[in-house]
Amino acid sequence: MNPVENKASKEIVDRGVKKCPHCGASLKDPKIPKRKRWYDRTSITLCVAGGLIVMGFGFIHVVTGVVSPYQLPFDVVLKATFGYRETFVNAEKIKALPYDVAKLRYPLGCKALQQNNYLEFGDAFEAKMTRRHQDNIEQWLEDFDKTLGKPKPQWQDQLLERPQVGLIAPEDPNAYNDRGIAAAREGRYETALALFTRAFQRDPVFAEPYFNRGLVSVAIGLLGQGVSDFSQFIEIKPGKPEGYGKRGSLHLAMKQYDEAISDFTRIVELDPASAQAMFRRSLAYYAKNRYDQAWEDVHRIQNLGFSVPPGYLEILRLVSEANK
Repeated sequence: MNPVENKASKEIVDRGVKKCPHCGASLKDPKIPKRKRWYDRTSITLCVAGGLIVMGFGFIHVVTGVVSPYQLPFDVVLKATFGYRETFVNAEKIKALPYDVAKLRYPLGCKALQQNNYLEFGDAFEAKMTRRHQDNIEQWLEDFDKTLGKPKPQWQDQLLERPQVGLIAPEDPNAYNDRGIAAAREGRYETALALFTRAFQRDPVFAEPYFNRGLVSVAIGLLGQGVSDFSQFIEIKPGKPEGYGKRGSLHLAMKQYDEAISDFTRIVELDPASAQAMFRRSLAYYAKNRYDQAWEDVHRIQNLGFSVPPGYLEILRLVSEANK
Protein backbone atom coordinates (compact mmCIF):
# COMPACT_ATOMS: atom_id res chain seq x y z
CA MET A 1 0.00 0.00 0.00
CA ASN A 2 1.47 3.35 -1.05
CA PRO A 3 1.68 6.42 1.24
CA VAL A 4 -1.32 8.14 -0.42
CA GLU A 5 -3.60 5.17 0.17
CA ASN A 6 -2.28 4.92 3.71
CA LYS A 7 -3.18 8.55 4.40
CA ALA A 8 -6.66 8.22 2.91
CA SER A 9 -7.40 5.13 4.93
CA LYS A 10 -6.29 6.88 8.07
CA GLU A 11 -8.54 9.88 7.39
CA ILE A 12 -11.53 7.54 6.89
CA VAL A 13 -10.83 5.77 10.16
CA ASP A 14 -10.52 9.10 11.95
CA ARG A 15 -14.02 10.05 10.77
CA GLY A 16 -15.45 6.84 12.30
CA VAL A 17 -15.97 5.07 8.95
CA LYS A 18 -13.58 2.46 7.65
CA LYS A 19 -13.61 1.56 3.96
CA CYS A 20 -11.81 -1.06 2.00
CA PRO A 21 -8.86 0.65 0.22
CA HIS A 22 -9.38 -1.58 -2.84
CA CYS A 23 -13.19 -1.60 -3.43
CA GLY A 24 -14.36 1.33 -1.25
CA ALA A 25 -16.95 -0.69 0.69
CA SER A 26 -17.69 0.42 4.25
CA LEU A 27 -16.29 -1.82 6.96
CA LYS A 28 -17.41 -1.96 10.60
CA ASP A 29 -14.73 -1.49 13.17
CA PRO A 30 -15.78 -2.65 16.67
CA LYS A 31 -13.23 -0.37 18.19
CA ILE A 32 -14.87 2.75 16.71
CA PRO A 33 -18.02 3.95 18.68
CA LYS A 34 -21.12 4.56 16.57
CA ARG A 35 -22.38 8.14 16.65
CA LYS A 36 -25.87 8.26 18.31
CA ARG A 37 -28.76 9.96 16.55
CA TRP A 38 -30.95 12.47 18.47
CA TYR A 39 -33.84 10.06 19.03
CA ASP A 40 -31.45 7.46 20.39
CA ARG A 41 -30.31 9.94 22.97
CA THR A 42 -33.86 11.09 23.97
CA SER A 43 -35.88 7.85 23.76
CA ILE A 44 -35.34 6.90 27.39
CA THR A 45 -36.27 10.40 28.53
CA LEU A 46 -39.41 10.34 26.41
CA CYS A 47 -40.45 6.94 27.76
CA VAL A 48 -39.96 8.06 31.34
CA ALA A 49 -41.87 11.29 30.70
CA GLY A 50 -44.71 9.41 28.98
CA GLY A 51 -44.94 6.95 31.86
CA LEU A 52 -45.16 9.79 34.36
CA ILE A 53 -47.91 11.48 32.34
CA VAL A 54 -49.92 8.25 32.09
CA MET A 55 -49.49 7.65 35.81
CA GLY A 56 -50.53 11.21 36.51
CA PHE A 57 -53.94 10.61 34.90
CA GLY A 58 -54.59 8.06 37.62
CA PHE A 59 -54.67 10.89 40.16
CA ILE A 60 -56.91 13.39 38.36
CA HIS A 61 -60.28 13.90 36.69
CA VAL A 62 -60.29 16.03 33.56
CA VAL A 63 -63.67 17.75 33.67
CA THR A 64 -65.06 19.13 30.41
CA GLY A 65 -68.21 21.12 29.85
CA VAL A 66 -67.43 23.56 32.67
CA VAL A 67 -65.62 26.86 33.09
CA SER A 68 -62.82 26.50 35.63
CA PRO A 69 -61.91 29.17 38.23
CA TYR A 70 -59.11 30.13 35.83
CA GLN A 71 -61.67 30.76 33.05
CA LEU A 72 -60.59 27.68 31.10
CA PRO A 73 -63.13 25.49 29.24
CA PHE A 74 -62.14 22.52 31.42
CA ASP A 75 -60.92 21.80 34.92
CA VAL A 76 -58.53 19.33 36.53
CA VAL A 77 -59.78 17.77 39.76
CA LEU A 78 -57.93 15.41 42.09
CA LYS A 79 -59.40 11.92 42.47
CA ALA A 80 -60.33 10.56 45.86
CA THR A 81 -58.26 7.43 45.17
CA PHE A 82 -55.81 6.37 42.48
CA GLY A 83 -57.32 4.72 39.43
CA TYR A 84 -58.22 5.23 35.79
CA ARG A 85 -62.02 4.97 36.04
CA GLU A 86 -63.78 8.11 34.86
CA THR A 87 -60.57 10.03 34.24
CA PHE A 88 -62.43 12.16 31.69
CA VAL A 89 -65.70 13.55 33.03
CA ASN A 90 -68.23 15.28 30.76
CA ALA A 91 -70.24 17.54 33.05
CA GLU A 92 -72.83 18.40 30.39
CA LYS A 93 -73.54 14.73 29.73
CA ILE A 94 -73.94 13.95 33.43
CA LYS A 95 -76.25 16.91 34.03
CA ALA A 96 -78.44 15.87 31.10
CA LEU A 97 -79.18 12.49 32.72
CA PRO A 98 -81.65 11.87 35.54
CA TYR A 99 -79.67 12.02 38.76
CA ASP A 100 -80.27 8.41 39.77
CA VAL A 101 -79.08 7.25 36.34
CA ALA A 102 -76.05 9.56 36.38
CA LYS A 103 -75.09 8.45 39.87
CA LEU A 104 -75.29 4.81 38.85
CA ARG A 105 -73.39 5.25 35.58
CA TYR A 106 -70.85 7.88 36.67
CA PRO A 107 -70.47 7.63 40.46
CA LEU A 108 -66.94 9.08 40.55
CA GLY A 109 -67.79 11.82 38.08
CA CYS A 110 -70.86 12.89 40.08
CA LYS A 111 -68.81 12.97 43.26
CA ALA A 112 -66.06 15.03 41.61
CA LEU A 113 -68.58 17.52 40.22
CA GLN A 114 -70.31 17.85 43.58
CA GLN A 115 -67.08 18.31 45.52
CA ASN A 116 -66.07 21.14 43.18
CA ASN A 117 -69.50 22.83 43.12
CA TYR A 118 -70.30 21.96 39.51
CA LEU A 119 -73.27 19.90 40.75
CA GLU A 120 -75.41 20.29 43.86
CA PHE A 121 -74.88 17.96 46.78
CA GLY A 122 -75.66 17.49 50.44
CA ASP A 123 -78.57 16.07 52.42
CA ALA A 124 -81.04 18.59 51.03
CA PHE A 125 -80.03 17.77 47.47
CA GLU A 126 -80.24 14.01 48.10
CA ALA A 127 -83.69 14.49 49.61
CA LYS A 128 -84.76 16.50 46.58
CA MET A 129 -83.52 13.78 44.24
CA THR A 130 -85.29 11.09 46.26
CA ARG A 131 -88.49 13.11 46.08
CA ARG A 132 -88.05 13.49 42.32
CA HIS A 133 -87.56 9.72 42.04
CA GLN A 134 -90.81 9.15 43.92
CA ASP A 135 -92.57 11.80 41.82
CA ASN A 136 -91.47 9.95 38.69
CA ILE A 137 -92.98 6.71 39.99
CA GLU A 138 -96.26 8.45 40.83
CA GLN A 139 -96.36 10.10 37.40
CA TRP A 140 -95.73 6.78 35.63
CA LEU A 141 -98.51 5.18 37.67
CA GLU A 142 -100.90 7.93 36.63
CA ASP A 143 -99.82 7.71 32.99
CA PHE A 144 -100.26 3.94 32.94
CA ASP A 145 -103.68 4.01 34.57
CA LYS A 146 -104.81 6.46 31.88
CA THR A 147 -103.85 3.96 29.15
CA LEU A 148 -106.30 1.43 30.61
CA GLY A 149 -109.20 3.55 29.40
CA LYS A 150 -111.00 3.46 32.72
CA PRO A 151 -111.64 6.55 34.87
CA LYS A 152 -109.89 6.23 38.20
CA PRO A 153 -112.56 5.97 40.93
CA GLN A 154 -112.48 8.21 43.97
CA TRP A 155 -111.55 6.37 47.14
CA GLN A 156 -115.03 7.04 48.55
CA ASP A 157 -116.46 5.02 45.66
CA GLN A 158 -114.34 2.04 46.68
CA LEU A 159 -115.91 1.66 50.14
CA LEU A 160 -117.32 -1.85 50.55
CA GLU A 161 -120.77 -2.85 51.69
CA ARG A 162 -121.82 -6.35 52.62
CA PRO A 163 -124.94 -7.59 50.81
CA GLN A 164 -127.90 -7.34 53.13
CA VAL A 165 -131.24 -9.10 53.22
CA GLY A 166 -134.15 -7.35 54.88
CA LEU A 167 -134.02 -4.79 57.66
CA ILE A 168 -131.08 -4.62 60.02
CA ALA A 169 -131.05 -3.64 63.68
CA PRO A 170 -129.30 -0.40 64.74
CA GLU A 171 -126.68 -2.38 66.68
CA ASP A 172 -126.01 -4.82 63.82
CA PRO A 173 -122.41 -4.70 62.44
CA ASN A 174 -123.82 -3.92 58.99
CA ALA A 175 -125.56 -0.87 60.39
CA TYR A 176 -122.30 0.48 61.79
CA ASN A 177 -120.55 -0.20 58.50
CA ASP A 178 -123.28 1.60 56.53
CA ARG A 179 -123.20 4.60 58.82
CA GLY A 180 -119.42 4.65 58.56
CA ILE A 181 -119.63 4.75 54.75
CA ALA A 182 -122.08 7.65 54.91
CA ALA A 183 -119.82 9.56 57.31
CA ALA A 184 -116.76 8.98 55.12
CA ARG A 185 -118.54 10.28 52.03
CA GLU A 186 -119.60 13.37 53.98
CA GLY A 187 -116.03 14.05 55.09
CA ARG A 188 -116.60 13.14 58.76
CA TYR A 189 -113.52 10.95 58.88
CA GLU A 190 -113.07 10.59 62.64
CA THR A 191 -116.67 9.50 62.96
CA ALA A 192 -116.26 7.07 60.09
CA LEU A 193 -113.19 5.49 61.71
CA ALA A 194 -115.09 5.00 64.97
CA LEU A 195 -118.09 3.44 63.20
CA PHE A 196 -115.96 1.00 61.18
CA THR A 197 -114.13 0.04 64.36
CA ARG A 198 -117.44 -0.62 66.09
CA ALA A 199 -118.57 -2.78 63.17
CA PHE A 200 -115.73 -5.28 63.28
CA GLN A 201 -115.68 -5.24 67.07
CA ARG A 202 -119.19 -6.65 66.97
CA ASP A 203 -118.20 -9.12 64.22
CA PRO A 204 -114.42 -9.89 64.18
CA VAL A 205 -114.64 -11.69 60.82
CA PHE A 206 -116.51 -8.85 59.14
CA ALA A 207 -113.83 -7.97 56.54
CA GLU A 208 -115.41 -4.94 54.83
CA PRO A 209 -115.05 -2.50 57.78
CA TYR A 210 -111.32 -3.25 57.92
CA PHE A 211 -111.01 -2.39 54.24
CA ASN A 212 -113.10 0.75 54.65
CA ARG A 213 -111.19 1.94 57.70
CA GLY A 214 -107.99 1.40 55.72
CA LEU A 215 -109.26 3.66 52.93
CA VAL A 216 -110.16 6.43 55.38
CA SER A 217 -106.85 6.06 57.23
CA VAL A 218 -104.90 6.50 54.00
CA ALA A 219 -107.04 9.50 53.02
CA ILE A 220 -106.05 11.32 56.22
CA GLY A 221 -102.39 10.27 56.04
CA LEU A 222 -102.32 7.34 58.47
CA LEU A 223 -100.45 5.01 56.11
CA GLY A 224 -99.27 2.59 58.79
CA GLN A 225 -102.85 2.15 60.04
CA GLY A 226 -103.91 1.58 56.45
CA VAL A 227 -101.38 -1.23 56.01
CA SER A 228 -102.63 -2.84 59.22
CA ASP A 229 -106.28 -2.63 58.19
CA PHE A 230 -105.70 -4.02 54.70
CA SER A 231 -103.67 -6.84 56.27
CA GLN A 232 -106.66 -7.72 58.44
CA PHE A 233 -108.89 -7.74 55.37
CA ILE A 234 -106.43 -10.07 53.58
CA GLU A 235 -106.32 -12.40 56.58
CA ILE A 236 -110.10 -12.78 56.51
CA LYS A 237 -110.41 -12.88 52.70
CA PRO A 238 -107.06 -14.11 51.31
CA GLY A 239 -108.55 -14.79 47.89
CA LYS A 240 -109.62 -11.19 47.23
CA PRO A 241 -107.10 -9.13 45.20
CA GLU A 242 -108.42 -5.76 46.46
CA GLY A 243 -106.62 -6.04 49.77
CA TYR A 244 -103.29 -6.95 48.17
CA GLY A 245 -103.65 -4.11 45.69
CA LYS A 246 -104.25 -1.48 48.36
CA ARG A 247 -101.56 -2.79 50.68
CA GLY A 248 -99.08 -3.18 47.83
CA SER A 249 -99.65 0.40 46.67
CA LEU A 250 -99.04 1.62 50.22
CA HIS A 251 -95.82 -0.39 50.44
CA LEU A 252 -94.72 1.13 47.13
CA ALA A 253 -95.46 4.67 48.37
CA MET A 254 -93.62 3.93 51.64
CA LYS A 255 -90.58 2.57 49.74
CA GLN A 256 -91.10 -0.91 51.19
CA TYR A 257 -90.36 -2.46 47.84
CA ASP A 258 -89.91 -6.12 48.84
CA GLU A 259 -93.32 -6.12 50.52
CA ALA A 260 -94.86 -4.39 47.49
CA ILE A 261 -93.40 -7.02 45.16
CA SER A 262 -94.87 -9.77 47.32
CA ASP A 263 -98.36 -8.22 47.27
CA PHE A 264 -98.41 -7.58 43.53
CA THR A 265 -97.08 -11.07 42.85
CA ARG A 266 -100.03 -12.47 44.81
CA ILE A 267 -102.45 -10.46 42.65
CA VAL A 268 -100.84 -11.81 39.48
CA GLU A 269 -101.25 -15.32 40.87
CA LEU A 270 -104.94 -14.65 41.46
CA ASP A 271 -105.39 -12.79 38.16
CA PRO A 272 -102.67 -13.52 35.54
CA ALA A 273 -104.07 -10.76 33.28
CA SER A 274 -103.76 -7.97 35.87
CA ALA A 275 -101.64 -5.45 33.98
CA GLN A 276 -101.96 -2.94 36.83
CA ALA A 277 -100.33 -5.32 39.30
CA MET A 278 -97.60 -6.18 36.80
CA PHE A 279 -96.80 -2.52 36.18
CA ARG A 280 -96.66 -1.71 39.88
CA ARG A 281 -94.45 -4.72 40.47
CA SER A 282 -92.19 -3.57 37.62
CA LEU A 283 -91.82 -0.18 39.33
CA ALA A 284 -90.93 -1.89 42.60
CA TYR A 285 -88.30 -4.00 40.81
CA TYR A 286 -86.94 -0.81 39.20
CA ALA A 287 -86.69 0.90 42.59
CA LYS A 288 -84.79 -2.16 43.90
CA ASN A 289 -82.36 -2.01 40.91
CA ARG A 290 -83.64 -5.39 39.72
CA TYR A 291 -83.88 -4.25 36.13
CA ASP A 292 -84.11 -7.64 34.41
CA GLN A 293 -87.24 -8.49 36.37
CA ALA A 294 -88.65 -5.02 35.72
CA TRP A 295 -88.23 -5.66 31.99
CA GLU A 296 -89.92 -9.05 32.29
CA ASP A 297 -93.07 -7.41 33.64
CA VAL A 298 -92.90 -4.72 30.94
CA HIS A 299 -92.84 -7.41 28.26
CA ARG A 300 -95.75 -9.25 29.89
CA ILE A 301 -97.79 -6.04 29.91
CA GLN A 302 -97.01 -5.37 26.26
CA ASN A 303 -97.94 -8.94 25.34
CA LEU A 304 -101.33 -8.34 26.95
CA GLY A 305 -101.81 -5.42 24.54
CA PHE A 306 -101.23 -2.55 26.97
CA SER A 307 -98.86 0.39 26.54
CA VAL A 308 -96.11 1.24 28.99
CA PRO A 309 -95.34 4.96 29.60
CA PRO A 310 -92.46 6.03 27.28
CA GLY A 311 -90.82 8.00 30.09
CA TYR A 312 -90.52 4.86 32.19
CA LEU A 313 -89.18 2.84 29.27
CA GLU A 314 -86.51 5.48 28.59
CA ILE A 315 -85.30 5.60 32.19
CA LEU A 316 -85.41 1.81 32.54
CA ARG A 317 -83.32 1.48 29.39
CA LEU A 318 -80.76 4.00 30.65
CA VAL A 319 -80.32 2.38 34.05
CA SER A 320 -80.16 -1.09 32.50
CA GLU A 321 -77.36 -0.02 30.15
CA ALA A 322 -75.52 1.75 32.97
CA ASN A 323 -75.70 -1.37 35.12
CA LYS A 324 -74.05 -3.63 32.52
